[in-house]
Amino acid sequence: MFPDQLNKELDAYFDNEQFRFKTQLQLAKDFEVHGFSFESLFCEQVIEMPNLTEQVTEALMYILEKKSSSWQALLYTIDIPEKKYIQYATSQEGNWMHQFAWEIIRREAQKVFFREKFSK
Repeated sequence: MFPDQLNKELDAYFDNEQFRFKTQLQLAKDFEVHGFSFESLFCEQVIEMPNLTEQVTEALMYILEKKSSSWQALLYTIDIPEKKYIQYATSQEGNWMHQFAWEIIRREAQKVFFREKFSK
């Protein structure tokens, strides 16, 4: 599957609340390992995409500001190349962290997608 096809298929999956919830659980698991816990509702109910992106943005900011020594390990766990982060961080975009949060969500969703697709 080529990246463009995968991205289109993933976008369609985000309409499915169960898929989005599994993505939230994957996010919670990976962030927890590096010292950040989302609020309990994060692992109990499906969150709409704009709110999910906002919560992931806040989590990333927390890690950067309070647990900076965990930053690279978090990127490694999620499987985001450091150069991708640098690309966002050095962009001229004012909302680059929000865009990077979406990149994180998409990567975590890929994990869920492949786990479901190939574990059958």
